[in-house]
Amino acid sequence: MSKEYTYNDRMNQLARHQMQSEVQMGVRRLSYEAFKRKAREHQVQFRERELGVGFYKYPNVLNYADARKGLIFFEGFRQEIMDELSKPVAKTSAAPSAQMLTNLLRSEHIPYNIFFPMKKDLEGCKKLFNTILGTGEIQDIQDILIEYHPEPIEEYLDDHTAFDVYIPYTAIDGKTCGIGIEVKYTEKEYPLKQGSREYSHVKDEHGNTRLSAAYAKATEQSGLYRPDVSHDILVSNKFRQIWRNHILGASMVLHGKSEDIARFTSITLYPQENIHFSLDAMPAYKELLADESSNTCIPLSYENLFEYMERSLNMEQKTEWLAYLKRRYLFFYFSHLFEK
Repeated sequence: MSKEYTYNDRMNQLARHQMQSEVQMGVRRLSYEAFKRKAREHQVQFRERELGVGFYKYPNVLNYADARKGLIFFEGFRQEIMDELSKPVAKTSAAPSAQMLTNLLRSEHIPYNIFFPMKKDLEGCKKLFNTILGTGEIQDIQDILIEYHPEPIEEYLDDHTAFDVYIPYTAIDGKTCGIGIEVKYTEKEYPLKQGSREYSHVKDEHGNTRLSAAYAKATEQSGLYRPDVSHDILVSNKFRQIWRNHILGASMVLHGKSEDIARFTSITLYPQENIHFSLDAMPAYKELLADESSNTCIPLSYENLFEYMERSLNMEQKTEWLAYLKRRYLFFYFSHLFEK
């Protein structure tokens, strides 16, 4: 498949061009640190002005009593989300962290605020993700799953890598395919911890890059990467998590059993103002891909996603919900908050 540019690709290019042009004109300065500071300030203001509650230790952290009420979620879908979170999880899955309900600044709760309500309009979801993929190949969305990984893990990457959101769908050719979404807010790259399970999959005892058998198979047999891309590059801090989520989907395609998928697309979702992803990691990762695999990885901004949701979804409380998502996460959507 030759490299093609989708509507989402063009929107990403326009956003990057605008940001860079404004820097050149002196209208703004780009800084990840300034973005994170402003994001923290915004979440504190949200807690004070919209929720009207206090905090525990840090201004962006809800106290336990308010957290138990699910105040971190949109009120219109809050009880349904809390009921979902009360269900038992599989032994090989991680239970929601303590910060899921308390820390307004972290991203763990965001898949529930954005994607869980989409279950109410799977037909609209088909339109939404056909826009994002740019192929029109989705015939039916089967489900929307939060914090998902295929079982048994030993037959895939043999670790606990999971998709923040996983969307299985039936394609127009009748095959089952999948979309895996990694959701970010203020996060960026993170260091590899020596002695961790993750470390053991990508490094040997001397600290040299050595992929586990499962990682190597998914990386090399998937055909995702250009021949000159080394394992050292893929396991670097900048790319490691993006790569792992991508090859988890590749391992499902390679697995080849009837319950698995024929094609996979990896999406990384982030605020446009998180320049680690929008201007650095995602454009650079796309350059590592073979031309025929370029469309298997999609950078997606909150700004673009919310626009597509507005045009595609048709469900109860849509207007209130989308307004909430913009107020909650897009403080930079309305004005430039970076000083000259």
